[in-house]
Amino acid sequence: MCNRGIWRITLAAALGSALLAGCKGEFPASSSQLRAAEGAYNSEILKRSLRDIEAWHIEHQTGLSDSLRNGIPMQSIKEAFSEEECKPNDELQALWSWRNGEQSSTPFVWYHDFLSMKEAQSEYKWLLINPLIRWDPNYIPVFTFEGEWYATYCGPGNKTSGPVVHFFPEDEPKVTHTNVTTFLSTMAEALNSGAVSWKNGAMVEDVDKLYRIHQKHNSGLEFPYYVP
Repeated sequence: MCNRGIWRITLAAALGSALLAGCKGEFPASSSQLRAAEGAYNSEILKRSLRDIEAWHIEHQTGLSDSLRNGIPMQSIKEAFSEEECKPNDELQALWSWRNGEQSSTPFVWYHDFLSMKEAQSEYKWLLINPLIRWDPNYIPVFTFEGEWYATYCGPGNKTSGPVVHFFPEDEPKVTHTNVTTFLSTMAEALNSGAVSWKNGAMVEDVDKLYRIHQKHNSGLEFPYYVP
C-alpha cells in the first residue's frame, strides 16, 4: 500500500503542477457481458467464496484475518453513494457488508489488496483526475496492487452485478471476470487448490494452474497475465 503512494508521487512529479485534469476513458464491456454479469450473480457463491478465502488465511496464519474490517450496513453504503453517479450494485454492497476492506500488508487474494468502501471512493476519484490514466467512470476499483486494479461496473442500469475489468496503465483494460462473484470464486479455488500457496510469508503462484482455474470460472474472458 505504501509503494502505491510512492508510485502516485512519482507520477505527479513527472507531470508537473500544470496538469490537473485527466481524461475519461471507456472500458471494453459489451452489453452481453453486462447481461452475463447480472445472470451470474449468486449471493451464496459470493459468501461461500469469501468464507473460503478467509479460512485459507486463518489456516496458513497469514495474519490477514485479524485485519479485516467489520462489514457496514447496506443502507450506509447506499447513503455514502447517494450523490455519486457511480452506484454500487447488490454484489458490491454484499461484499462490503461482509467485510469493509482490510488493514494489512498481506494481500486478500493473489497479490491484490481489498479496498474498503471509503478507500474505493477515494481511489475512484483520484483515478478520474489522474492525467496519465483514462479511467472509465462507470467502474469502481475494488482490489488493488501498486498501480494495478480490478474494478467492477457501477454505471447506469446496473442493479445486481457487473463485469470485472483488470486495468494496468501500461496495458489496455480487459474484462477478465464475469463479475465479482466469479472473481472471488476463481481466487478461492486458486488458494484452496494450491495454485496459489503460502511460502516464507508470501503468496507463491503457479500461473498455468491459475489460468486453467480462471478459464473454468470465466469462460471466454481474457486471463490478464502472461502464461509461459
